[in-house]
Amino acid sequence: MPGPLIPDTTRILGEEFVASVDAERRRLLIPGAIVHARTPLLGSVTRGLGVEDVHTGVPLAADSPMRIGSITKTMVGTVVLRLVDEGRVQLDADIRDYLPAPVPPGVTVRRLLNMTSGLSDYTSEDFVAALLDHPERQWTPGELLEVAFGGEQRFEPGTSWEYCNSGYILLGLLIEAAAGDSLELVARRMVFDPLGLENTELPPPASGLSALPRPSVRGYHRRREDLVDATAINPSWAWAAGGAVSTAGDLAVYVEALARGVLLETRTQQQRTDMEPVADGIRYGLGIAAFSGMWGHNGELPGFQSFAAYDPVTATTLVVLTNVDDGAADSLAAFVRTQLHTPSA
Repeated sequence: MPGPLIPDTTRILGEEFVASVDAERRRLLIPGAIVHARTPLLGSVTRGLGVEDVHTGVPLAADSPMRIGSITKTMVGTVVLRLVDEGRVQLDADIRDYLPAPVPPGVTVRRLLNMTSGLSDYTSEDFVAALLDHPERQWTPGELLEVAFGGEQRFEPGTSWEYCNSGYILLGLLIEAAAGDSLELVARRMVFDPLGLENTELPPPASGLSALPRPSVRGYHRRREDLVDATAINPSWAWAAGGAVSTAGDLAVYVEALARGVLLETRTQQQRTDMEPVADGIRYGLGIAAFSGMWGHNGELPGFQSFAAYDPVTATTLVVLTNVDDGAADSLAAFVRTQLHTPSA
């Protein structure tokens, strides 16, 4: 059921729009979703739809913190690029110049950011299945890389593209080495605080991390016809590749700043958004994606899925957070785009 509207919602993106989105949410069998949409012509709306817990039936509040998965990569990428602007990191330097990593020559910082490193990814289907069986396990970055380095190099660096979480674990360690502080504190200092993101955090790998800031929100993994509660999985396994928590309100501010390059020098932002096609309608740059004209990222962990993007041409912002995975936020975001009369994601 729809939750209460956040104040300042305009009458244009009002009840009829919300009802159509909620009907699509129900059709997609999404327990709960938070949707933020804003355009210069239509105004803005932020709404919680459905429930935070399928057992209690409590409505999902529009300001609920949610796990945002790989949207984290844009934040880690922003920190790396700020370090580039400060002269502490070189984009085309070999990662081995900064870290003792058993990787082949040619794995540069740039290739880690744009996923052309060819490194083996640690998040195999077996790895994710093990997370559900042992949700309490705390992973260190070193353990994650040990899994990654146990696999074969996928291709020669720079010759192809493949989505890779392992590269962002290396980038997290690079940030700590170059900045001399924890990734969590550097992200707060370089990204969250400058943009006023008070409800966004990147927790350090630790035990007991499963509870969200609002622990009543549950996350569900779709296993065939069943919904399995995945809230208790310790997110240390995702860390710099997908461990952040945020709200729709914070992400709306963040994704516009991301697309506009607010925190970066102009030349650095230009390099960041020099994107190459990687899939139908999708291009990828330095820790940023373009979905048929909208710039941002999506993300998924067991129990949660997210989509946040900004169209620099139409100044349209769209954020969708769901408490179920399996591409739920992507599907709902594509529907919302049709309602906003923008090209489908």
